[in-house]
Amino acid sequence: MKISTRLVGLFGLILGSLSSYAATVVVEVGDNFYRPATVTVRPGDQVRFLNVGTSSHPTVSDSNPALWQTFVISTSNTSFTTAQLTTAGTFAYHCSAHTGMNGSIIVDPTAPLSTLDAKAASTLLSVYPNPSKGAVVVTVNQKIGTPYKLRLTNILGREIRSFTLHPESASAGIPLNLSDLPAGMYFYSLLLNDKVVSTKRFVLQN
Repeated sequence: MKISTRLVGLFGLILGSLSSYAATVVVEVGDNFYRPATVTVRPGDQVRFLNVGTSSHPTVSDSNPALWQTFVISTSNTSFTTAQLTTAGTFAYHCSAHTGMNGSIIVDPTAPLSTLDAKAASTLLSVYPNPSKGAVVVTVNQKIGTPYKLRLTNILGREIRSFTLHPESASAGIPLNLSDLPAGMYFYSLLLNDKVVSTKRFVLQN
């Protein structure tokens, strides 16, 4: 009985240690693309799929057994987060509605610890006013310790512009002038060490 109790306690400690280092890595789901198409995580990490497009994308796990039941990312169902990924290997997936829209997750115990920890994953980015005629202010909901990158992309996923958000100014708000860009819908993403922390839509008016 004592041995059983000790084993349960040890298992709990292992799970607690795994959770304390777990990261959530974001994959953007756009019109005919997953970005990045391949991500590398450590055992215990999770992958969050986040909508940045205008279509519906039924995302199918190609693994056996499947990592998840097929889920749909769309404008009405904007995100899905996997369970903690515990088995090492490469796991492919695809969008069943769009030919050639594929991605993969590599679970690698030797991969470096992700800098995208729980605090970074909960970071909220705001750009206002939205819609805007070009003059906007960018804010982050918490004080950041290292520079973040703000990436602006068009509806096709092509990067239009990028900015560096420095710790000393991000929480106070950074004014940007986007009036030279054509009117339309854009997406802005907050990145830390090339990993997407947050993505939202932005509408630019004439």
